[in-house]
Amino acid sequence: MTKTRTIHLLAILYLAALTLLPAAARAEGPDCATCHEDLATGKSVHPAVMMGCASCHTAVDAADVPHKITNRNPKGLSAKMKDLCFGCHEKKNFQKTTVHGALMLGCTSCHNPHVSDHARVLKEEIPRLCLHCHEEKLSTLTAQNNATHAHAKTDRCSDCHSPHATDTPKLVLTKPQGNGDGKTALIQKPSVPQQ
Repeated sequence: MTKTRTIHLLAILYLAALTLLPAAARAEGPDCATCHEDLATGKSVHPAVMMGCASCHTAVDAADVPHKITNRNPKGLSAKMKDLCFGCHEKKNFQKTTVHGALMLGCTSCHNPHVSDHARVLKEEIPRLCLHCHEEKLSTLTAQNNATHAHAKTDRCSDCHSPHATDTPKLVLTKPQGNGDGKTALIQKPSVPQQ
């Protein structure tokens, strides 16, 4: 069983135990949702939220308001962000030949660590999320090649590209259709006759 599956199984068992225990037995610490309800309710809730705030925020003294942070990590996180995320998410999936530059910005550049109205706790829907960084590059690429990317602005970028890392160029999940030269899926614009 992989580490991720084990963690997911533990999270499910933990949640099942919470629903079976009486409220008095669960009351081991402060109820953060009393003040931070917006961080625990939404269409897409990060499973770590259901494991309890202290699963990530170990250095927050909730008894004091405003909260005192008892370590040097932002928001009282138990580790630096990437290391904290790799506690549940397998690191090898993010360390391949081609790594998305957004990973250098941190997981929260694309994901909300708590809740979101979008799948996979993304901050926005794809392709809008991707175009925050890639629209200018996409425009330059299409202008240089007198072409347009076949699916830009209409389809999910993640249908063809990994949002994290791959062993293929340009984060392509499978080989692109066409002549096999490895170029981006571009459709040539018709040339305009000169007058």
